[in-house]
Amino acid sequence: MLSLRDVVGHEQVVKSLQSALANNFVNHAYTFSGPTGLGKKSVGFAFARALLCRCNQGDACGECDDCNRSERGLHPDLHIISPEGNSIKIHQLRAVQESASITAYGMGRQVFLILQAEKMTLAAANCFLKTLEEPPAGVVFILITDEPAGMLPTVLSRCQQYRFSRLSREKVLRVLANKGSGAYYSVESAQVAAELSEGCPGRALAMLEDPNKRISRIELLMRIVRGRPGSAFLPVDKLTEREDLGEFINSVILIFRDVLIWQLTGSAELLINVDRHSDIIELAGTYVKPEVMDILITAEKSSDYLASNVNQRLVLDSLLFKITGQWDDDRG
Repeated sequence: MLSLRDVVGHEQVVKSLQSALANNFVNHAYTFSGPTGLGKKSVGFAFARALLCRCNQGDACGECDDCNRSERGLHPDLHIISPEGNSIKIHQLRAVQESASITAYGMGRQVFLILQAEKMTLAAANCFLKTLEEPPAGVVFILITDEPAGMLPTVLSRCQQYRFSRLSREKVLRVLANKGSGAYYSVESAQVAAELSEGCPGRALAMLEDPNKRISRIELLMRIVRGRPGSAFLPVDKLTEREDLGEFINSVILIFRDVLIWQLTGSAELLINVDRHSDIIELAGTYVKPEVMDILITAEKSSDYLASNVNQRLVLDSLLFKITGQWDDDRG
């Protein structure tokens, strides 16, 4: 399991956490926020291990009984809370309250790692707020969230907040190398995934572990384009989940960015989707530059709307209409 010293990137976050540990100045609650795939959960687990290690070295020593237990997922004072179905429910937070009131095993700390914290129901969030207002001694809460705007502001205000930033392409490649890229995928595939990940190593790993998903999204886009006009209602059943729709929109953005770059420079070396060069050329011949820019603007807005919980079907339809030109009656 990852230790804080092994984290690639997020230097300021890691340095701050290590300092808090070394000086025994640990807050009762933290939020780690940022886009999906940045490594927030990995850092959260690393911080939890360090909190449970009683060697007080600013990180997990990796050798004591506490470290061995947390490494194997068997530490009695490490509690992981994740959504049941689509939400974190009030009974889960009541269980947290009850556990937090009990003295930790071995008289050390108790650590509660709450994943997808933005999915707390209002009742659950208000229940948790009561715990934060009077935090038990020796208890630390680590909240992981992709969407802090979806959390109760009064909960956020009682946590020390860390915003995770995107990594450079080089650091994403380092993360992939640490995961053993040579054994599972080629260097070339890792480079493409790093380019497409937009600084999110988790996204790059997901692409490498299941490359067919990305290919399917691009092929769906090409089917829509080749079928215009009147193709806005092609079967899009696989885009009913918010996460799947978000990934499709991201693919549209990345592909059409490449189309615009090709139209402006004609250089394949500047493309992100280098393995889809023929699709890029086809799209560059299908759309003129103003149309490409309109699609990019609409796709970026669609991504924002999706994050704001706007109706998914409306988000998808508006993007498909723009791609197929159905709102552009004056097209020649």
